[in-house]
Amino acid sequence: MAFALILTSSCGPNMYSTRSSGSDNSAFIIVLNSGAEFANVVVDVDGELFRVEKVYKEKDARKAPVIEIEPGEHIIKVTSNGEELVSERVYLGLRETKKIVLK
Repeated sequence: MAFALILTSSCGPNMYSTRSSGSDNSAFIIVLNSGAEFANVVVDVDGELFRVEKVYKEKDARKAPVIEIEPGEHIIKVTSNGEELVSERVYLGLRETKKIVLK
């Protein structure tokens, strides 16, 4: 009897999860620099603006703030003090990170 209870208790309703939501259904953008300093950096993703408080050097990429977006095709523009530094069309897959390095 105890053996049967052990088998049935291991087959609970939460054993597997097949949902994709939140961070699992996202792509990411980080903005880095190659040594020069940049201020007032704004990332425009399809018209939605994201302010980047600090742009880290490439070697410090783990510290960089992450912009979370939907996977798919996007137009990304990066400006610093109103000057456009980057403008590109990209396709980001599920859980993919786009690194933009300002020079």
